[in-house]
Amino acid sequence: MKLRILQVVIAMILCHTSFAQSLLSNTVTIKARNQPLHEVLTIIGNSSNVNFSYNTKSIRRDTLVTVNAVDKPLGEVLRLIFNAGYEFKESGSYIIIRRKPVSTSNIISKAQSTSDYYSISGFVVDDETGMKIPEATIYEKQQLISAMTDAQGHFSLRLKNKYPVASIAVSKENFLDTSIDVQAKYNQQVNIALSAKQIPVVIAQEEDSIQVSGNDVAISSNEEPAGDAIERKWIGRVLLSSKQRIRSLNLRKFYTTRAWQFSLVPGLSTHGKMNAQVINRTSINLIGGYSGGVDIIEVGGVFNIDRKDVKYVQLAGLFNVVGRNVQGVQVASLFNQVDESVDGIQIAGLANVVGKDLNGVQIATLYNKARRVKGVQIGFINVTESNQGTSIGFINISKGKKHKRVGFILRLPRKD
Repeated sequence: MKLRILQVVIAMILCHTSFAQSLLSNTVTIKARNQPLHEVLTIIGNSSNVNFSYNTKSIRRDTLVTVNAVDKPLGEVLRLIFNAGYEFKESGSYIIIRRKPVSTSNIISKAQSTSDYYSISGFVVDDETGMKIPEATIYEKQQLISAMTDAQGHFSLRLKNKYPVASIAVSKENFLDTSIDVQAKYNQQVNIALSAKQIPVVIAQEEDSIQVSGNDVAISSNEEPAGDAIERKWIGRVLLSSKQRIRSLNLRKFYTTRAWQFSLVPGLSTHGKMNAQVINRTSINLIGGYSGGVDIIEVGGVFNIDRKDVKYVQLAGLFNVVGRNVQGVQVASLFNQVDESVDGIQIAGLANVVGKDLNGVQIATLYNKARRVKGVQIGFINVTESNQGTSIGFINISKGKKHKRVGFILRLPRKD
């Protein structure tokens, strides 16, 4: 019995050792002349019992390959096919082929500035493919100066000689943020590389469409990451330029605070292009403003748009739009729209809309809506899913999951 157990253990060890052997050390025999790359990899994979994965943005499947090898290690054969700019990583039964990452940052030139300003310019590239990245946002956090790369991935920043060191950050949707510190008072040209958050790679195995992310294999998905609410709304598409929306989506993780701001229209303000990333204590918008949020008071001649929270007073000539919560008083002659909750008072000439909870008072001549109401709604039409307060209007509607209730003139709190 002991001998039998010992034999089983030895067999398991030998099996594990054989399985753990490097895939790249497997011997391969292949003879191909001007054949497409994906066909060559399929032949090698079938003969070596391995699967290949690679990013079709950096490696073209239809590239013609000529290779002749007899009983050579797989790693050596791959090196004959791909140049030194590529690397091979084993992951289970897969060999992932990718370009070697580009250096995160590289200062090309440096010259002392003779004025009160200095410039930082260069290119932003994908660290795997080496391709230039358009519409990436480059910004300096202290001076709130930003730029966006053009179609060729080029950017240029003009900074004041105010601090000895400038922290330059780069953000792009679906890429990992990165930053570099540069010395002030010197005009510099730099190259900055970004890493994709998830690198889709196509497995060269028959005609299947599969993707690999890290060490896992998954069926491909075209689902886009969720973006910030304001930029996805119709009002954002109408009132904000495409560059403003892209910049805000790139910088969704970066916010800073300032005592005050003044703006004429979105994008033309004391914080320049970075206004949407700033939470101000006081915000004054002559026509309209586009801010990160407000901590005390905001006044807009026509409109106010805020990506995050607003406290404690918000007044607009026509409308207010808030991406998160409002605490305090919100007044507009046309409408107020809040994506999450309101704790306070909403007053609008036409309509108030709250995405989640209203804890307070809604007053509008035509229409009030909130998912849950703890307080009072006063309007011609009042709509809620769950009412623990009072609705006063000509038509009062509760749209719960179990039943729908319509009341006229006065609806008191529901007792479920």
